[in-house]
Amino acid sequence: MFMLVCPLRSVRADDYFNPAALEFSTDQHRVADLHYFDHEGGEQPGTYHVTLMLNNRAIDSRDVTFVQGSSGLVPQFTAAELDALGINVKGFPALSQLQKNEAIHELGKYIPDASTDFDFAHLQLNLSVPQIALKMKDRDYIDPARWDEGVPAAFVDYNLTGSSSRHQNERWNTTLLSLRSGANLGAWRLRNSATWRYDLISHWQSQSTYLERDLKTLKSQFSVGDTYTSGDVFDSVQFRGLQLMSDDSMLPESQRGFAPVIRGIAHSNARVTVTQHGYVIYETIVAPGAFEIKDLFPTAQSGDLDVTIHETDGSTRTFTQPYSAIPYMLRQGHLKYSISAGRYHYSGGESLRSPDFVQTTLFYGLPHDYTVFGGMQAAQNYHALALGLGKSLGDYGSLGTDVTLAKTLLPEGQSRSGHSVRVQYQKDFDSTNTSFSMASYRYSSSGFYAFSEANAMTSPASYVMNKRSRSEIAISQGLGDFGSLSASAYIQRYWRSNEVDRTLHLGFYSNYKSVSWGVAWFYTDSTRARKADRAITFNLSVPFSALLPGSAINYSMNAGNDGNVSQQVSLSGSALQDNKLHYNLQQGHNSQGQNVNSNGSLDYRGSRGSVNVGVSHDRHSSQFNYGLSGGIVAHAHGITLSQPLGDTFAIVRVPDAADVGVQNSTNVYTDQWGYAIVPSLSPYQENAIELKTDTLPDNIDVELDGKTTVPTRGAIVMADYTTHVGNRVLFTLTYQNAFPPFGATGSIALDEKGKESSSSGIVAEKGELYLSGVPVQGVIVVSWQEDGEQKRCRAPFRLPASAQTNPVRLITAVCQ
Repeated sequence: MFMLVCPLRSVRADDYFNPAALEFSTDQHRVADLHYFDHEGGEQPGTYHVTLMLNNRAIDSRDVTFVQGSSGLVPQFTAAELDALGINVKGFPALSQLQKNEAIHELGKYIPDASTDFDFAHLQLNLSVPQIALKMKDRDYIDPARWDEGVPAAFVDYNLTGSSSRHQNERWNTTLLSLRSGANLGAWRLRNSATWRYDLISHWQSQSTYLERDLKTLKSQFSVGDTYTSGDVFDSVQFRGLQLMSDDSMLPESQRGFAPVIRGIAHSNARVTVTQHGYVIYETIVAPGAFEIKDLFPTAQSGDLDVTIHETDGSTRTFTQPYSAIPYMLRQGHLKYSISAGRYHYSGGESLRSPDFVQTTLFYGLPHDYTVFGGMQAAQNYHALALGLGKSLGDYGSLGTDVTLAKTLLPEGQSRSGHSVRVQYQKDFDSTNTSFSMASYRYSSSGFYAFSEANAMTSPASYVMNKRSRSEIAISQGLGDFGSLSASAYIQRYWRSNEVDRTLHLGFYSNYKSVSWGVAWFYTDSTRARKADRAITFNLSVPFSALLPGSAINYSMNAGNDGNVSQQVSLSGSALQDNKLHYNLQQGHNSQGQNVNSNGSLDYRGSRGSVNVGVSHDRHSSQFNYGLSGGIVAHAHGITLSQPLGDTFAIVRVPDAADVGVQNSTNVYTDQWGYAIVPSLSPYQENAIELKTDTLPDNIDVELDGKTTVPTRGAIVMADYTTHVGNRVLFTLTYQNAFPPFGATGSIALDEKGKESSSSGIVAEKGELYLSGVPVQGVIVVSWQEDGEQKRCRAPFRLPASAQTNPVRLITAVCQ
């Protein structure tokens, strides 16, 4: 047996152009100095706007200067720039000893095993740096130096809803306009929330006005004006004054909440109104049957929500929906705090006491997965002290308990003292697919009053039902392929009263392929309700896309207290480009034949806002509904209309490029001036804003089709794209009875001083030069190196009028 042993070497093959292989079809063509092409991956040195990657993670987009290295272009960085990128410069003497503005070229010479890779085609620079050479930070850490405070701008976010109803011989109109407006200057944000309501008479309420900014070093938000206390220890209350509180969103995501789902039953095409702290925060029209409201934006972290259902026959039903934050465990050494000082402020239409007060809360993470927390409230008529402890139980969830002691000075001069004990629990059991989204119990003694209850007693004759006990739980149990079972309950009792607030829900929901269905039982009872509501519902949704793309047929059944069974059948779906138009047609009746109803609605969701209309009819009334929502943004370049706005958003600027789409943003396109609004961004997180390049007009190119921004809270950032507006032209240049040298660089002169545009190209064989953004008339500047000298020539041109449909024009010019 013979064995042949041969050494093996790894082989790597890449596309590579060798200038020595150039062979021209004419002897008239010369070659410029192309020494930078003499190696694999060679490109021309210079400054390029690139997406900067660190270990394959995008961290910035900026201008970087590249010089010729031993194996291609290499970036230039100073030690300060590397330090800002998160590299431990002090750990490498060769780096730390550099002069302040001294630039390095080969990163691997200073940091072992570090390298750079420049993807010229995609303008992407990846820095590969060993983990040991990076600063000790969380994986998703973002340097605060990258936080963008945004540009000066102002906005109004509006939501107009209304209805015109006829009941027998009576007619009435209701209109609700909700406005959220603001202005930004540097790090400061001015905000105002207001509503205008018309129902026989006109009502205008300015709910809150405040000035806010972040404090980066403290990882906190500072605000002055109308705002709310944190609701994690004490019940949240509205006040007018100053507040400083932690903002966990400034922390990396790995180191760091909740709005309730309102469920109820409507017996007709009812109007549902949600109020909190005396303000209307939500209003909508629902069809008969069970409804869910999932898109609330509560104005405070906790505090009961009052839900009122206005039926078409004139009757109303009201119940209370709880809203409070769940326990929040902190890591060891982490601190969360809030300090509030001002005057208690309530605008619910009642005359209440408005004392000056101070409130502080504090959470701190202790070793062994404990969290200690507490707080203090102090006012002329009220003092409270709270102390609590939370414990992470590992696989068994987290448990928190706290006790609050309070002393209240009554209007008649007497005082009451009491205590309130609360236990909270949350856990997801992965093994059984069970989730306790919230479980809480609070017991208060008869002498205990919350701060808002104490201020509701304005005279000795005042009667306030202070809470005795309150229990909440929400459980979800997954059943694999069979679906999921969910249950929620809320019960609240009062001292010196037999009245009780109670809501219960039990439901089973499942789906098979594209068919979904569910059955649920509801129970609501409130101190203000004449009788309790009980109902069983069944829902079924079947796709109808085979005959009508993007549509579904829905069926629902509702059996109420009185044995009456109502049924609804609807056809819903979307149409037009990007599914901008949503429609719904519904027909229903009940078992007694007394409430036959018909409904229809259209909802158009465009780039400049949304508009919806609907009609409904039953034996009691006919109703026409309408809605209009969107945003108006004023900035340095003009005014731009948008979809409904979040608190943090972006202005996209693509000058003179109309109808250009934005990736990952539904129905967002630039207007006729080239501006669009991305309506919502995540503060203190990386947000990629990319253009749909296939929607760019033929006469426009952009230098970079994507940008990454890290906005601060409430920032209005500008995603500014450099466009080359003009013609796309393939020039054929002649120079001294021949052609300019192959490899020479050509660009358009912007002014008489010779300033060149950023749109440039390289001269190919036979003087061919492709440029975009070419004006009708101008001068091409061609430059090259020859025998160690820098040479250039200028080629004036004028594009003739043309009706050709080819987006690339062919022009001949003489370079002198």
